[in-house]
Amino acid sequence: MKRRSRFNEQECFDMGGRTKRLVLVVSGKGGVGKTTFARLMTDVYRERNTKAAIFDADGQIGGLARVYHDVVQFYDLRQDAERVTLLNSIASAADVILHDLPGGSRFEISKIVDNGDGERVDGFLAALDENDVRLTLVHVIDNEIESAQSVSQYMSAFWTDSVDHVAVLNMRESRDLKADFPYWFGYTSGSERRYGKGRDRLLAAGGIEVSMPGIQVGARAKLNALNLKFSDCARHPELTITERTIASQFLREFRKAIEPASGFLGL
Repeated sequence: MKRRSRFNEQECFDMGGRTKRLVLVVSGKGGVGKTTFARLMTDVYRERNTKAAIFDADGQIGGLARVYHDVVQFYDLRQDAERVTLLNSIASAADVILHDLPGGSRFEISKIVDNGDGERVDGFLAALDENDVRLTLVHVIDNEIESAQSVSQYMSAFWTDSVDHVAVLNMRESRDLKADFPYWFGYTSGSERRYGKGRDRLLAAGGIEVSMPGIQVGARAKLNALNLKFSDCARHPELTITERTIASQFLREFRKAIEPASGFLGL
């Protein structure tokens, strides 16, 4: 797929709208489910007639752009010449601008206006404030320690009242929420509580915690191989009735799960 690094404010869903919001789907770890979340949100924005511009910033993979090639703008956040697409995208006429970012993007964001150390993004945040854009960081978290620790790292860099935070616990390999995310919820070893500080910090800052449902592995693999939008699965001829039902249920459960964070997601 040819990468499109120049921002075109006409390439967005022309749907309704409210206060402008920039939504960045982030994690310090790759493979946590950021693109799955972004795909589901793209479907939800379309269903709810939200005027949304969607970007895939992972120029090496482009999983979101492969599925939504007709509407998603594709660039590589890691490339110096293309990195500015993230900040320039707020010129969009859309009410919501969502970027699916590659793992470890905190340092790349800090190179756009700031000094690139990943510790502070004051210039980036100032640009959003000057343009009346509210930022939401969506932290996608899996069972491993790196994704839980990433939340505190992002919050330190983006520590300001002008940023909203949503923690999304990916349930693709989990059944017991607290037991399967020990580094997020923390656990007690002897008399000492270990980990869980990222969660404490996010909730204390007014952040919202939601879960992303899992989907049967075989069905997920087939949907990905066919590059299908979840919203297009209900009647797709290459899927069995069971696979269609699984996909529809997955999207339905996701809609319900994100309701507590709907305001932060621009819905």
